[in-house]
Amino acid sequence: LKSFYAEQHSFAPPRSASSILAGLRPSFGWVAMPWSSMEDALRAFKRGEFVMVMDSDDREDECDLILPAETVTAAQMAFAIRHTTGIVCIAADKERLEHFGLHPATGKNTDANATNFYVSTDFLPGTCTGVSAGDRAVTARALCDLSNSAEAFSKPGHLFPLCARVGGVLERPGHTESTFDFCRLTGMIHVGILAELMHDDGTMYRRDDSLEFAEKHKIPIVTVQQIIDYRREHGLLAPSEVFDGVGQGAGTSASSSSSASSSGRRGLSASPTAAQQTLMPTAVMAVEPQTRWPSQREQRDRVEPEHPRYGGILTSKL
Repeated sequence: LKSFYAEQHSFAPPRSASSILAGLRPSFGWVAMPWSSMEDALRAFKRGEFVMVMDSDDREDECDLILPAETVTAAQMAFAIRHTTGIVCIAADKERLEHFGLHPATGKNTDANATNFYVSTDFLPGTCTGVSAGDRAVTARALCDLSNSAEAFSKPGHLFPLCARVGGVLERPGHTESTFDFCRLTGMIHVGILAELMHDDGTMYRRDDSLEFAEKHKIPIVTVQQIIDYRREHGLLAPSEVFDGVGQGAGTSASSSSSASSSGRRGLSASPTAAQQTLMPTAVMAVEPQTRWPSQREQRDRVEPEHPRYGGILTSKL
């Protein structure tokens, strides 16, 4: 009788209490936050804040922290080093990297995902050993300023440039191109920072871990596929209304005027805001010609400012 009833009325045996509760979890918010909208992520990036980008599970299945290089602070760099592999990379285009005398790390790239590493580098005038969070932040910002010469950059160093494909995520759906496209979509200088999230035990963050991390630290998280879809709809620049109300606070570009933001190849000609000056290391990228760079001793003895959100400064894991 039960079999006949099941066939006629799609009878199913009662579910256990645990299975019922598992099905209710999303509606009660018992699981990690969902994916963010591209608009929220772009606004955060425009403000100079972190965004998380999750790769597809059939590719790397990893999540990267990304942010614009032109406004990175020592505290943000320390946060990135602390929660990732410690290998902090810079995404930029070939023309910019070669302008600074950087070249591919190998003549024959056999990486499984064809990640286009260039030789690592430090900005010599503004750093000490190059490995501290403050030094790496200085190098990242220096790569935004095309007035810097190739001789100002060491080869090798402690920051790892990645050459992005011109077509962005539409050409290669990777974290390098995702970071590069975020710079283009927001009108920031086309230099972005990225680092792969890693647990303390050495394992990489996967989907659920990444969503929990995003919720804990209030960081927008999107997928590479979301960026691809957004690029197909909007091209290389997000609609201006997306950034309505985005202020010029700490971590936001001080030179994002409409005339400059379209090129993506400018240097930081404008002076930092007062809030940025509070958070920047002693040695900043944009200086007047007569400014004296700090000595090695001054670099060693300097006290890095702390960020109220990202905490203090750590040395590298490398």
